[in-house]
Amino acid sequence: MNRPAETLSETVRSKPSQPQYQLRQSTPWLEGAQLDRNATARIRLHPAAADAGIAFVRSDLPGEPMVRCVPENLQSMPRWTALAANDVWVHHTEHVLAALALCGIDNVLVEMGADRIPMMPGGTCAAFVAALQRAGRTPADASRRVYRLKGPAFLLDAQNPSTTAPAHSPLQNGRYVMGVPADGFAVSTVFHWTHLGELPIGFAEYELRDAAPDPQLLASRSYVVESEKAQIKDLLGPVQDNLMMLYPGCPTALSQEAARHKIVDFIGDLMVLGRPVHGRFVAVRAGHRFHHEWVSHLLANHLLELKELA
Repeated sequence: MNRPAETLSETVRSKPSQPQYQLRQSTPWLEGAQLDRNATARIRLHPAAADAGIAFVRSDLPGEPMVRCVPENLQSMPRWTALAANDVWVHHTEHVLAALALCGIDNVLVEMGADRIPMMPGGTCAAFVAALQRAGRTPADASRRVYRLKGPAFLLDAQNPSTTAPAHSPLQNGRYVMGVPADGFAVSTVFHWTHLGELPIGFAEYELRDAAPDPQLLASRSYVVESEKAQIKDLLGPVQDNLMMLYPGCPTALSQEAARHKIVDFIGDLMVLGRPVHGRFVAVRAGHRFHHEWVSHLLANHLLELKELA
């Protein structure tokens, strides 16, 4: 594959205190179903130069056009995350971006054989993480920079899906994300469908450390709530049979797993910024579209600063 070089316009120091990381070697092709089509997709990941960031390369198209992972290329979708530039699209980026964040990979080229990232078994990010770990990582001669919250941040969507809402419904029934500055990344998530009272509430938390990612987090599956299955039947097609099914009265362990999967989605959706974010976050009843609103909120209100890691 012809992999064009593209760099970010940021200062590089010859003796970084904490380096960026790139892949030691390319991964093999990773193949899986397309989430919303009766077809397969495949990707492989390649080393990229220092300060190149994350980019998706459509090798299935003439000229192998590139779509960089930057917030201005974000295309908000209700059930997944997409990037696009110059009418070239990349769909379903959240799980592979989460894997890159969990493995500490700063610079990578993601070669794609279609416009969609494949859905791996169960809709987890485990296969992507395993491929990255087998490929290994190596430090680059450039300092690692991350985004850090400047101060406390909060975003509320005061929707009310309940027909009998009490006066304090915005927090009780809405969705919201909050964050405070921190040296590192941690997130707690709450999975809760307020209009399905018998569907168990799920809670999960995760703190990103240098150690290998939590196997339970990597194994957390994508899910479908039984009441919406008919509504999204045409969207998901044959893939839905491989997803975790949630239903009123289901074991609490399933909702806990859904909350862990929300962490994967949250990490992956924040990575559309092109680099990790440091902060301590709480996300309640949030999904992809609200994650996108959260990213826009942080940028529009100048709540992020670049920090070189010591």
